[in-house]
Amino acid sequence: MEDQTNLEQMLSTARMILTVLEQQAAGYTNLTIPAHLKVQLDEKRQEVTSLEARLSQLQGKRSENLPDNLPRYNDVFVGRKQEIARCLDALSPEERGWGVTIDGIGGMGKTALALEVAHLARKQALFDAYLFVSAKTTRLSTEGVRQETLALSSLDSFCREFAKELKQTDIVKMTDATERRRALLDALRGRRTLLIWDNLETLNAEERDMIAEFLRKLPTPNKAIITSRRRTGESAVTIRLDRLLEAEALELMTEKGRSHPRLAQELNATKPEILTSLYEASGGNPLALDWTLGQVAHKGYSISDALERLRNAAKSPDLYGFLFADAAETLSANDRTVLCALVVFLIPAKITVLVDATDLAITEIQVSLERLVTLSLVNDLDGERFGLHPLTRTYILAAVDGTDTVGTAPLNGIRFDSAAQRKVLHYWVNFAQKYGGEGKDVYQTHDKLETEWQNLEGVATTLWEMAGIPGTLKDQQAAQMLIDLENALSSFLRFRGYWDEAVRLAEWRYQAGKALSQWSDAGWGAYHVAWIHCNRTNTDRAASWAAYMAEVIERGGNRRDKAFATRLQGQIAYQRQDWAKAECLYHEALVIYQELEKEEDEALAFYDLGVIARSQADYDRAESYYKQALAIEEKLGNKERQAMYCGSLGNLALDRNRQAAHPWFERQLALAEEVGRQDLVAFAQSGLAQILEEEGHYTEALPLALAALEIQERLRARNLNWARKLVERLRHKAGME
Repeated sequence: MEDQTNLEQMLSTARMILTVLEQQAAGYTNLTIPAHLKVQLDEKRQEVTSLEARLSQLQGKRSENLPDNLPRYNDVFVGRKQEIARCLDALSPEERGWGVTIDGIGGMGKTALALEVAHLARKQALFDAYLFVSAKTTRLSTEGVRQETLALSSLDSFCREFAKELKQTDIVKMTDATERRRALLDALRGRRTLLIWDNLETLNAEERDMIAEFLRKLPTPNKAIITSRRRTGESAVTIRLDRLLEAEALELMTEKGRSHPRLAQELNATKPEILTSLYEASGGNPLALDWTLGQVAHKGYSISDALERLRNAAKSPDLYGFLFADAAETLSANDRTVLCALVVFLIPAKITVLVDATDLAITEIQVSLERLVTLSLVNDLDGERFGLHPLTRTYILAAVDGTDTVGTAPLNGIRFDSAAQRKVLHYWVNFAQKYGGEGKDVYQTHDKLETEWQNLEGVATTLWEMAGIPGTLKDQQAAQMLIDLENALSSFLRFRGYWDEAVRLAEWRYQAGKALSQWSDAGWGAYHVAWIHCNRTNTDRAASWAAYMAEVIERGGNRRDKAFATRLQGQIAYQRQDWAKAECLYHEALVIYQELEKEEDEALAFYDLGVIARSQADYDRAESYYKQALAIEEKLGNKERQAMYCGSLGNLALDRNRQAAHPWFERQLALAEEVGRQDLVAFAQSGLAQILEEEGHYTEALPLALAALEIQERLRARNLNWARKLVERLRHKAGME
C-alpha cells in the first residue's frame, strides 16, 4: 500500500514538472508546438490526474471521476490467500509483466478471485481506474440460470467498453478498430489503470491472440487480469485455480450461514462427516458448493438432501444445466463413447490414446472432442490434451453407475464400460515397453517417456490402487501390469533423475511380485530400490532391501538373479568398508556372469572390483579392471556404461596426480549428456571442476561445480556434501565471498 505522504510528494513533484512544461509550451501555438513536448505534456497531465485519483482513494474520498465499474458477484469470499498475494505482487510496478492470467476449470472461482484482487487493489489505491469487461452471458442462482450481460465477443468491443468507462468518447466513435486500439493504448500512457478481462475462453483463437498482442503493448504501470479456461498468460504471472482446501470449503459454508439463519441452523445440526462428503462430492468447486448451500438456504432442503441432489445429476438440472448446457440430451453415440473413455482418465488424454481406447477413427474422435469442448463437457488443454471437469466426471458416474452406488438411475443411455479403462491402462503399459526398457540405445526414446511421464505416473498409481497391494491382492491383471510398467520404466527413471519416483514404483513391483508369487519380479523391484539407496549412501535402508531381494530370489530366482543379489550384498559391504567381503562377493558374481556368458554383467563385475582396488590404493589393478570393463562396453556399444567407466578412470588419474584425467571426464560428460543420465553428467562436471581448480582456473571451474551441485541436490546423491564443499571452496578462491 502506498504511503499517503509519499503520494503527496510524488504529486507535488509531478505538478511542478507539469508547470515547467506548460511554461515551455506557452511560447508555441498549437500548430508549432514540438511533438516531443506535446507528448511530454499529455503524459505528465495523465500522471497528475492518476496521482490525484489514487491520493483521493487513500483519503477516503470516492471521486465521481474515478473510472470504476467493478461488480461484486459474491457476498462471501474465502481462502485463496496465496493466490491473492501472487496476484497483488504481479500487479505491482516492480513486476515487469503486464499482469495476471487466472485459469482453471469451470466453477473454480476465477472471476471471484479476479474481483477480490481488484477490490483489494482499490482499497490500497494501487490504480487510478478499475475497469471490468466480461464475455460471460449467464450466471447460476438457486432459481436457475440467469442472463447477466450482453456478450462481448471481440477485442474491439472490449476496447469500446474500456474507452467508454474512461470517458474517451473520441476513441469510442472511431470507425477503424486498429486505430481504436492504438488510441486506447495512447490514452493509457501516464496512467495506472487496472483492466479485468473475464471469461476469455468463450472467444475464438484469433480474438484471444489479438488480446494477447494488445496486452504485450500495454504501457506500464498499467496492469491487467485475465480469467480464462485456456492458458493465455504470455508475459504474465499465470495462476491455475484448483479445488478449495477442505478447511476453506468449511469456512465458506460457515460464512454463507452468517447471512442465512436457516442454513446456519442446518450446518450446526449436520455431522462433520456429512459436510466432508459435501466437500468431496463438489470436488472443492466453489460454484457447486455455493449452489448446493443455496438449495438449503432458499429452497428448504436439508444438507443431506442437497448433497443427494449434487450427487445425482438427474435431480440437479440447474447446476448441471449451467455447467454442461444440457449437453447430455444432444450427445451422439460417438460423443458418449469418448466420454466413457475420458471418465477413466485421471489426467488429460491425447487423441491418439482415445483412438486406441475407443476403436473410433481419429476423425470421429476429433469431431466428438470438438463438440464436447464446445459444450464445456471436456477441457481442451495445452498440448492437444483433453480432460473432464471434476463435476463432469461426477455427473457421468452418478448418472450411469451400474452398481447403483449412489442410488441413481442411468441417464440418456450413457454407460460406463470398465473395459475402456483396461484398454487405456494397457495402452500406457505398451507405450512404456515400446519406448523404455533396458539396452544400449534405450536413451534415444526417453524423450517420449519424458513427454508422457505425468500420464505414466498416473497409470502406475491407478494400477497400484486396483491391485490392492500391499495387502490382499484384488486384481491379478493390474498387479502384472504394474510389474511390466516398472520393468519398462526403471532405466528411464534412473537416467532422468526421477529417483524418488523410481523408489516408489520399484517398491510396488516388489509388492506385486510377492502377491503373485513371481519371485524374480519381486527381487528386481527390491534391487532397484536398493540401487537408489546405495547411490544416496542410505546404507542401512539399502541393506534392508538387499535382504528382501536375497529372500525372494532364494524362493524362485534364476542364476543371474542370484548373481545380482550377491553383487548387491557386495555393494553394501563396500559402503561399510568391509573390503575383503565386498571383493569376495564381487568375484562370486563375476564367476556366474562368465559362466552365463553375460558380457555386460561381466563388465559390471570388473567395475566393482576396480572400485575395491582403488579404495585400497592399488591403482594399477584398478586401472586394469576399469579398462577391461570399458573394452567390453565399447565392443557392445553401451554408451551409458562407457560413461560410467570413463569417469572411474578419470578419478583414478586424479588419484595419481596425472594430467590424463581431463580427457576421461570430457569423454564421460559427452557420453552422459548424449544418453541423458543425470548423475553421470554431474559426476563428469565435478571432475572437470576439480581439474580446473588444481590448475588455478577458479572462475571457469565454478559454473561446472554449480551445475553438478544442482543435479546432485535434486537426486540427493551420495557425494552431495563433497559437491557442496567444492562449490564453497571455489567461491572462496574466486573471490566471490
